[in-house]
Amino acid sequence: MDTCGDLGAAVSQRIAELKRLALLRLEDDAKELFHQDMSGLEASVQALEDQFSSLKAFVQRELSAVAKVEALIDASRIQSEHLHVIATNLPPRLPRPASSSVQGISLTSTGMGALGSGQLDALKSGGSTGGIVVAPTAGDDAGRRRKEAPRWYVAERELEAVSSYLRGRLQADKVNSALDELAGHAQNNSKLIAAVKGGGNKLAPADRKRATELLHSVAAKDGVKGHYWFLESDLRDGAAIKLDKTGKSILTLLRHLGRLQEVRCSIDGVGTTVYVLVEDTRRPDFGRI
Repeated sequence: MDTCGDLGAAVSQRIAELKRLALLRLEDDAKELFHQDMSGLEASVQALEDQFSSLKAFVQRELSAVAKVEALIDASRIQSEHLHVIATNLPPRLPRPASSSVQGISLTSTGMGALGSGQLDALKSGGSTGGIVVAPTAGDDAGRRRKEAPRWYVAERELEAVSSYLRGRLQADKVNSALDELAGHAQNNSKLIAAVKGGGNKLAPADRKRATELLHSVAAKDGVKGHYWFLESDLRDGAAIKLDKTGKSILTLLRHLGRLQEVRCSIDGVGTTVYVLVEDTRRPDFGRI
């Protein structure tokens, strides 16, 4: 009995399936419409799958670039800190070229305002300007830049690291002002030596005699030749630094920080100290004659 019952149930199930399939039968006239609808549906599904694949590939590319973006953010943060240090330590009195060319644009003292403060700080420090390349103008070549005496300024953090007994009450701005003046003395001596090398026709007899003495007694001496230098006597009429207690403290501090070197020379049989300006070791081509 169970076998017959199972057989009857199977037959009933098969009959029901045949009835459902019969309901799906299409008339000949409707078959073509059905095929068109199915083709359109298949094309839509295929287009959706293509869009999904493109979206998935885009997401993968963006995810792979996250590490690069994070590295760029870190580099930008470090660069911002460097520019902040530069802006903090460089006083507004720093010399600036009369004009420069930035990608063909002339920058004057008023035109500088078109750049951002971070780019201006980068221009002052001789570093990168965030994609803007500073092109030298006519006559502003490497040889011309070397004619400027080196000014290796002292940063505030560098000054704070010096022992208090050596630093005293000196401030970075005062020390850098003195360094500006010392560079001016060295610049004048360089021009004087250049004049006497050129024949000295434009110099007064007394100046020509002294320039000749400096050329042979100082400028040609080892440790001085090829560098910018000044004498103790140049400080007598100074404004930012003189031959007083404060001036000697500044000279000692600059020598301790590696900005100056002392060389003993004899002029007219009298011993004197020659101070040689040291160029920035981070920019080895700057400051040599």
